[in-house]
Amino acid sequence: MDVTPLLTLLIAFISSILSGMAGVGGGFIMAPYWLLIGLTPAQAATTGSFMALGMGLSSLAAFKNTGHFPKNKNLIVVLLTVTIIASVIGATILPNVNPESFKSILAIITIISLPLLFVKKSGKKLNKKHQFVGLVLFSLFVLAGSIVFSSAFSILMAIVLTSFFSLTILQSTALRRLISTVQVLVLFSLLAYSGNFVAPHAFMGITGGILGSYLGTKYALRKGETFAKIALVIGALISSMALLF
Repeated sequence: MDVTPLLTLLIAFISSILSGMAGVGGGFIMAPYWLLIGLTPAQAATTGSFMALGMGLSSLAAFKNTGHFPKNKNLIVVLLTVTIIASVIGATILPNVNPESFKSILAIITIISLPLLFVKKSGKKLNKKHQFVGLVLFSLFVLAGSIVFSSAFSILMAIVLTSFFSLTILQSTALRRLISTVQVLVLFSLLAYSGNFVAPHAFMGITGGILGSYLGTKYALRKGETFAKIALVIGALISSMALLF
């Protein structure tokens, strides 16, 4: 009897709790796991995106009626539009890219960027120039994240959302969950069409992801903004170390 699907359920559950608490980080466990059990990179990307879809929807359910979704509807529409376009472009480039080439650079950029999370906001409303720079950076990170699957891009997006759009960590987490759900839906649809869907692991992964992400997100919401920020930094450092070593 093959017990690896049950192992997938357990690993997905644990990694999703961590991801739910920090808003990132589950990928540093699941990415090597998919390859360890024998999935090809394309199968890992497809199966992982299916699991991430469940995680995103579960986390969004936990955020429902909490008041942490940004009030700026126009910003949400613009970011989601950028996400869809960048995800389609990224999925077409993905088969021709070797993600190993970017791991060290990505880890270093992430670590260097983390102090920006602790910069005190001036209280002034950011002008359109700042928001335009933020939108450009956000677009680049979504595109890159659709090509090279890594939690680091979610961390960098969190930094952009808090620094250039004056969102709190929990607001940025809620928005990133919405964005990532749309992103993985696009990626999964395109990748699964290529025949890389591994059903047993995908369904066990999404089950563990839904349960773990909901519990982890609820815990982070209960603990508050400071905990969410610390959890994000810890998740970022662990993800970066995993990329480096």
